[in-house]
Amino acid sequence: MSDPRPVELTEVRAFVCVAEAGSMTQAALRLGVAKSIVSRRVSQLERAVGAVMLTRTARGTALTDAGRTYYAGGAAALAELEFAREAVGKLTTEISGELRISAPQVFQLGLAPLLADFAALHPMVRLEICFEDRQVDLISEGYDLAVRIGNLPDSSLITRRLATVRAVVVASPAYLDTRGRPSRPGDLTGHDVIVYTHATNQWRFRGAEGWEYVRGNPRLRTDSGQMVLAAGKAGLGVVILPWFMVEQAVLDGDLEQVLPAHPHEGGGLHLLMPPARARIARVRALVSFLADRFGPVI
Repeated sequence: MSDPRPVELTEVRAFVCVAEAGSMTQAALRLGVAKSIVSRRVSQLERAVGAVMLTRTARGTALTDAGRTYYAGGAAALAELEFAREAVGKLTTEISGELRISAPQVFQLGLAPLLADFAALHPMVRLEICFEDRQVDLISEGYDLAVRIGNLPDSSLITRRLATVRAVVVASPAYLDTRGRPSRPGDLTGHDVIVYTHATNQWRFRGAEGWEYVRGNPRLRTDSGQMVLAAGKAGLGVVILPWFMVEQAVLDGDLEQVLPAHPHEGGGLHLLMPPARARIARVRALVSFLADRFGPVI
């Protein structure tokens, strides 16, 4: 049975923070309060709505069905309040707050100077960026923005295309000396290839008569772009990676470009945002900043 008293905003914020952080302890650190206060606020909220919304697990906490439903509305409501606060305070010229960003590991060196420049322009903004190659859930994990490479699945997220990523096929000279150098896309059939864990081993090349599809033998699957690069340099197989990632290895002779006359289908570099976050001034500012810094092809 629900408690007839009004729900407190601090209770909603505590619950949303626990849902995004995954534990009471991490939520308390983010909110800057004691863990006992977070626990009490969540318990009060559960009594107010008349449902158990969090369960304890070995790793922390997990949302129940009721919790997932309430989180969707609660997180959106907090985002709307943040947007309203910015509008009233006219914070578009002096934006503030925290930005949580997810990006692939390959962008660590490339994004660092860009984010440093953005931070210098907006000293009141705090940045938290997680570099990992898995596809994070922006909404449930509490991210404002994600940088993604490749074709995007249909979703409710807001997307902004920044550039086209030039992808190239490469392999180590030692591997090619042993297995032969393909002269046309069809020659790749039967070659060992290194691919991302959730990617297909079917590659698409542009030819004179349209697209040509080939399949290699997936010798290694990994969720790390750096591992794909290292395995290619070690001679484990043929890889497809962005040119910016392999350029130095090609110049150093550690990798050799394969089929340069047959362009591989490139992907896009995108920014993704939850709809509720896309309207917030600091998110809009970062999107605009990055869009200005990237060229049409990288």
